[in-house]
Amino acid sequence: MSRKPFTGGELNELNGKMGISAPQNSVPVMRLIRVHKPKSTSELEQLIADHSQGSCNCGIRSQGSIQDFGRNLYNAQMDYWGECKYTLKDCIQWEYDLFIIQTLKGNIMESKCEKELEEILGSSYSIKESGQFIDEENRVDLEIFCNGTLIAGIQVKPDSFLKTRESVINFNKYANESYGKPVFYIYYNYDTEKFLNIIDIVDNLKKIN
Repeated sequence: MSRKPFTGGELNELNGKMGISAPQNSVPVMRLIRVHKPKSTSELEQLIADHSQGSCNCGIRSQGSIQDFGRNLYNAQMDYWGECKYTLKDCIQWEYDLFIIQTLKGNIMESKCEKELEEILGSSYSIKESGQFIDEENRVDLEIFCNGTLIAGIQVKPDSFLKTRESVINFNKYANESYGKPVFYIYYNYDTEKFLNIIDIVDNLKKIN
């Protein structure tokens, strides 16, 4: 997973506007990772394809394989642009980077963030992964408890999120508002895997009490 994924550009716009990677049109990939804990890119790619059969008792259903999602992206070009600017190979690679490279990295960084927060915050605090509903509906990755009481949620994002489309940022903020507790964003640098603002967020968490 050393290669940095390319998930930006015009294909990012097309993918978002046409809903290609929306969970109901593809696969709830972070939930798939949390349940099955794949250890490699090839294992995750196979899991996505296998879950299109609907035979796993985990209840997660994929709408196809990475290749299928790439074809959906490729075919959407005509409706959106009236022409095919990118090849099928380009589109499959783009979806591979999104679903495989980027999401595996995101899962690793969520776990790393959880451990670092536990070390910095101390024994009065506890952190747990959010459940499926909270993750998908409120856009919260981690939940923070102080003396057993829920006080805040955390979103773990690469710093590239700061440059994403305003509509995506606003969508996340709107989802956060329905959580009922403050939601803080902790950003990391993709290459160094360093958290950029974790100390500032810890200070904010401690101020809640």
